[in-house]
Amino acid sequence: MGDPIFDKIDQNPTIESKIIGQLREAIVGGKLALGERLIESDLADQMAVSRIPIREAFRLLENEGLITRQINRGCFVISFSEKDIKEVFSLRVTLEKMAIEWATPCLTAVDYSNLRQIIQRQEEAVHGEDYAALAKLDMQFHEVICSKANHSRLLKSWMEQQVQCQILLNLRFKTMSDYAPGTAISDHTKILQAMERGDTQTAQSLTEEIGERVSQECIKTLQMLEN
Repeated sequence: MGDPIFDKIDQNPTIESKIIGQLREAIVGGKLALGERLIESDLADQMAVSRIPIREAFRLLENEGLITRQINRGCFVISFSEKDIKEVFSLRVTLEKMAIEWATPCLTAVDYSNLRQIIQRQEEAVHGEDYAALAKLDMQFHEVICSKANHSRLLKSWMEQQVQCQILLNLRFKTMSDYAPGTAISDHTKILQAMERGDTQTAQSLTEEIGERVSQECIKTLQMLEN
């Protein structure tokens, strides 16, 4: 190769990536309320940065579906309608059922061990009442299966909606006093056992059943917040 064309890139995280990380974490974790208005000047003051990287972070988070922009009003944290929740979970279920079909023949003993370890960490999160960690682990369990399907477009589509799912799961944990967090552990254990038997049909049926139940729980959460 001839003379260098490009300059070396600083490996340290940029200001924009740090801003995006903080905003994403605040939205997913519920520190920023659904539908809350985001004011550039306030955030710039809190983070001791100019408005320019804040504005760029808004643009990128809008592409991720975490922020909405309203003409002449500004940027707001995403909010959900009942229809939105049904769309999020119907898409998730469709993708995860397909992932189970494609991944099951490819999973190794190491993969199954990794999935069991995720379930074990979920148990620890339940005992520690760390529901933010529980929601992350929930998505991580399914991400492993989607990644093992060796279907790049499936994985990309799943990744695009998983953050919105995580927001809804976190909200459900915090809002529904009668929700039993251990349900996530039993759900994943049943799916894993079916896949280990090579019973993709049962694993897919469980995925559909669980997805419908969680969707209804999230709709109930939304209704409780609106009342």
